[in-house]
Amino acid sequence: MRWSQDGQVEYIGRTDFQVKVRGFRIELAEIEQALTEHPDVDSAVVVVREDRADDQRIVAYVIPAGTATPSALDLTALTDHVRGHLPDYMVPTAIVPLTEFPTTTSGKLDRKALPAPDHTETETGRGPRNPTEEVLCRLFADLLGLAEIGIDADFFDRGGHSLLATRLTGRIRNELHVDVKVTTVFRHPTVAQLAVQIEELATSNRPRLRPQLGQMTV
Repeated sequence: MRWSQDGQVEYIGRTDFQVKVRGFRIELAEIEQALTEHPDVDSAVVVVREDRADDQRIVAYVIPAGTATPSALDLTALTDHVRGHLPDYMVPTAIVPLTEFPTTTSGKLDRKALPAPDHTETETGRGPRNPTEEVLCRLFADLLGLAEIGIDADFFDRGGHSLLATRLTGRIRNELHVDVKVTTVFRHPTVAQLAVQIEELATSNRPRLRPQLGQMTV
């Protein structure tokens, strides 16, 4: 089943209407409907992928409306559109634009043939400017499965989710010796923003040295 832009349900193969991802029960059809309500989307298919062990991700596949090409779709705008209609845990971690959906010889949707999102691409943008940003860039890239990532890239736009954010805070604690809350990652999702928060936390937690007698200055 898939939703078309005119709001009709098209049955193109068997689908699991409800799945459980990271503890949440999710209706995939609701995500498909939200996507097809966007004027730039003709049709959508949403699946749950586990391309890496213990890392379930909601991935959406969309066909652009009209004569638009897949490369012309604004994926950030589509993600924001879904986020405006559904809870955060239902927002796809990746949206893959296609010219058509793969089908079997009988003409049904071939979900197994849907391509995996490209998590190996290099993220262009500004590079790290200090040691804290260097560590964060490495942690972001490692957790997101990217070769590199710039300091202005959004952790969640690049495929991050609450579970990965929790893992990120643990890695930060181990490597930078600073306790960062998951909510801080959500509020400051780029390397540049998060580095500022970490530096402020490190400064506030640093013990103040009391001058010894005889060494006091005026």
